[in-house]
Amino acid sequence: MKPLISVILPIYNMELYLERCLDSILGSSYHNLEIICVDDGSKDGSLEILRRYEAADPRVIVIAKENGGVSSARNAGLDRMTGAFVSFIDPDDFIHPRYFELLFRALTEANADISICGFRRVEDKDLPLPTDLEEDAGAAAETLDCVQLFKNHDYRSLCWGRLFRAALLRGLRFDEGLNYSEDSAFFASVGEHNPQMTTAVIPNKLYYYYQRENSLAWQTDVPGRFKAAKLFADKVLQSPENSAVYLDQAVKRCLSTRYLAGHILPDREIARDCGRLLKACRKRFGKTTVYSAKEKMIYSTFIRFPGAYWLYRSITEPDMWAWEKAERKKRREAEKNNTPNQV
Repeated sequence: MKPLISVILPIYNMELYLERCLDSILGSSYHNLEIICVDDGSKDGSLEILRRYEAADPRVIVIAKENGGVSSARNAGLDRMTGAFVSFIDPDDFIHPRYFELLFRALTEANADISICGFRRVEDKDLPLPTDLEEDAGAAAETLDCVQLFKNHDYRSLCWGRLFRAALLRGLRFDEGLNYSEDSAFFASVGEHNPQMTTAVIPNKLYYYYQRENSLAWQTDVPGRFKAAKLFADKVLQSPENSAVYLDQAVKRCLSTRYLAGHILPDREIARDCGRLLKACRKRFGKTTVYSAKEKMIYSTFIRFPGAYWLYRSITEPDMWAWEKAERKKRREAEKNNTPNQV
């Protein structure tokens, strides 16, 4: 029998999507799974759905707990897991039938510690999806070491869409004090504690990320974004000068937060704090060999000239215009409603 894979799902008010997610996992070609579903104090019918699946399939394990956030739910799953391998899936997403099969094959054939697949953003108009693979299922995996992995923008910032050896996560937990970028922080800690780890990357888009209308709500959480940005900046400032693999991640998060705090949802204190962190990070660019001269020049320009960063975001993310306009309108309405009547 193939080794047991522990699948961890953090669930809060997901009754509209939960059955689709569970059906995709239970329909996997890889059968030896324990599916740990952590209900984080849902107020809708999520727990009832979970209990029904638990009664129908012994692979489904349900943990019901008081609401503590997604990190708390994932940690409860990590505390319960018994598999030799671990995978995280979000309950509004779903997976290809060969998701675990191909990730496991890539990991074992490369003798790697983590395997990563591609993902596809889907909306209701895209459903149902075909089950055949767009890429060759037999394509060879690309093997990355720790530095190569964390320099790659597509691979380093998520916990889903991958398979971990359970031993890699021993003693590691999600930061329950973060409400933004908790998965990026967790994955960064995996790299910190396992600097010799290797990763096998396959091109197949096996994870389906469901794009919900309210999925951008986190952008308004400026304090949460700053907390995450500071976490990565602190990692940079505490790391050896010639191997600051988190430097560009810290800079990008500080740039984004400075932009929001300075222009969209004003918080001048946070904007100033971001500026101080960016100045400290800029000094590290000249001392690290991880980044090319071109990368150093681009990030330094964005740090020195906030307008250049705004222009870059405007060009590369056209949807930002509509979101920015809506946020400014909400702010004006809130300010208007809070303005005392003039006598």
